[in-house]
Amino acid sequence: MAHSLALGSSRLALRPRPRLVGAAAFAALALVATLILTATALGRIGVGAYGATGDFLSFYGAGHLIRTGEGAHLYDAATQETIQRALYPSGFDNAIGYPLPVFAAWIFAPFSALPFRVAFFIWIALNTLLLAVLARAVARLLTDVPTSLRRTFVAVFALSMPAMTAITFGQVDLIVFAGMFGAYLLLRDRRDALAGVALSLALFKPHFLVGFVLLLVITRRWRALGALAAVGVPLIVLPALLTSPHLLVENVAFIANYPTADKHLAVNAAMMSNWRGFVTSATRHNNIWLWLPGLAIIAAAALAISVRCWRRAAVGSASLDQAYALAVMLPLLASPHLHTQSLVLLFIPLALYVRASLATILPPDRRAAIADDLIVQLLYVFATLFACWFAGAIGLEVTVFVIIALFYQMAFRWTQGDPVTGGVVGSSSATSNIQRLTSNIAPAASAGRATNLTASNTGRYDPTRPPTADRRRTPPI
Repeated sequence: MAHSLALGSSRLALRPRPRLVGAAAFAALALVATLILTATALGRIGVGAYGATGDFLSFYGAGHLIRTGEGAHLYDAATQETIQRALYPSGFDNAIGYPLPVFAAWIFAPFSALPFRVAFFIWIALNTLLLAVLARAVARLLTDVPTSLRRTFVAVFALSMPAMTAITFGQVDLIVFAGMFGAYLLLRDRRDALAGVALSLALFKPHFLVGFVLLLVITRRWRALGALAAVGVPLIVLPALLTSPHLLVENVAFIANYPTADKHLAVNAAMMSNWRGFVTSATRHNNIWLWLPGLAIIAAAALAISVRCWRRAAVGSASLDQAYALAVMLPLLASPHLHTQSLVLLFIPLALYVRASLATILPPDRRAAIADDLIVQLLYVFATLFACWFAGAIGLEVTVFVIIALFYQMAFRWTQGDPVTGGVVGSSSATSNIQRLTSNIAPAASAGRATNLTASNTGRYDPTRPPTADRRRTPPI
């Protein structure tokens, strides 16, 4: 299984089609199960079944408190439980905590004026529409990769367990995805101020911005950082102060105590997709001193690796794509609160990796072979994400090891057009291979399209530049 998770870590088989058939079979089983579970969840929501609240009930309840003038109690656990039970008479086991910023509760206030099921399905519809828009945007990013690979990636992204969970739970992670993905496109085009504005969408879950703030500081993208602060600080502070003067402090206190709130709220620590989830599910105890040391070690190691990459990116020896991929993934390893729906963010670094893997000029047969291998690996990732969710549902959460494997791939196996041989950006062997290939390119290509193979003063390929000559060159960081 680990062999399948590390994209590009294996060499091409002599006969790739049997591998493709096997991967497709596993992915098909995962897809059928995912669709059945999704349909079942939607049906339960439709009939108002016991516990069919998703996470949306906490947002709906928070919006109700704001709309009725009771926002001062937004982060009081007892108030949250009381209002949620009043708003959902069908019942549930434990109340769901509301840890999001105050501005998010303001956004959900109009929804609370509608009956719960109506509001829930409207939010599901909006999330589904957003997913379709994001799938289209990802497809446009991957325009220059083979059609079969592009379509596979879009399908794997849109039908993945994380995406389906984000929709059926009524979560906000697709909004976070939109902010991060939009910011990448804008940073690539050197529209830094707008990139900072786009990143403010991630403030629905502010801890996911840790990697981006560090990336912008280390690479000196001050305009992006300034725009993020100019939009983000008022967005966090002003709604809180206008609702209740002490609410901002209570929000921070609520989040600080959230790791130990499982006695009163439905934290579901044993199903978290991080080290905490693995330890809690394995030991059957959510003792902070059991899981915190391991989580801290993982976070510190991921931070050190990421900072090294970002420093290289600041001097042009690493690409924006790789630096950005690590900025997305760092919080997924460091966060003490992480559930399946947030893993939809993994598809940002995966998209950047696929794009970089085919960013150089290659012979058609070699390019097709690499694309086939990537398709196989993506199908295994799709199936593995479902399998890990299922394992967590029946008692042992192991998703953290998938995230670690993918982080390792992004950090140490970032490729220069050949994910199968694991050519790392800047490696002499990969550079010589590219030089040998380009020397055989037809004169027409060498006069025009081959100019894509630019090099910096260090002789490294710049993956931030689009692979076709008719695209405007994007400067490196």
